[in-house]
Amino acid sequence: MSVRFRGRSLRDQLLVGLAVLVGWQLIAASMPFWMFPGVGELLAATRDAVVDPQFGSYLDNVLATFTRLGAGFLISVVVGGTLGTLMGLRDDVEAFFRSWVILGLSLPAIAVAFALVIAIGINEWVPILTVTIVGVPFVMLNMWEGTQDLDREIGQMADFYGVGRYQRFRDVLFPQLLQYLFPSMYWGLVVSWKVLFIAEVFGAGSGVGYMVSYWFQQQRVDMLLGWVLVPVIVIIAAQEALQWAEHRVMAWR
Repeated sequence: MSVRFRGRSLRDQLLVGLAVLVGWQLIAASMPFWMFPGVGELLAATRDAVVDPQFGSYLDNVLATFTRLGAGFLISVVVGGTLGTLMGLRDDVEAFFRSWVILGLSLPAIAVAFALVIAIGINEWVPILTVTIVGVPFVMLNMWEGTQDLDREIGQMADFYGVGRYQRFRDVLFPQLLQYLFPSMYWGLVVSWKVLFIAEVFGAGSGVGYMVSYWFQQQRVDMLLGWVLVPVIVIIAAQEALQWAEHRVMAWR
């Protein structure tokens, strides 16, 4: 059944991808090239971005972006997941962090990026800190709400049999938390990518966002999209990998 499920999912994804390409080309055919390039022009621009050494290695810029994304995303998951879980388990922790979570969710990413640029200048830490500051409250909220839905009867049964603290966490708490951690990671990755992109536009001297900002100033929509195409495909692939991992890890359910 799982094979058929994945087969249908892959077929649906391919159909959606085909529909997007056809729709893109139809829109491009009705608009000037400089405003909305077609699929062929977009692929040509991506090729030019990859092979043109004028602004440094394409691979170096993409790796810089994903290194920052990985660092900020990992910090967000670890810190946000830990604090969000504690909020769901302890009333005093929830009371302390509840307002901070709401405040963090209300902060615009661009305002955070601007504030960091003013505070520490344009450097490597601006995108990482922006992703972390915006991402941590998002993960905290998901884990906080998820922890509140834990099966209390399983915990009571563990208490009845005298289960130790480590075994209780490993066999009772952690497996239940995974069903909330994976969605947090799945959507947190998308949020982190968007936040990082904004931070690189305004607060970095390299990376995909920085190059998009440059081509925006040159009014080259084709090159702007050419720099974004491959990273977006990588993000989509990473989301699919997380979904696959969730399906495998949570198969026991």
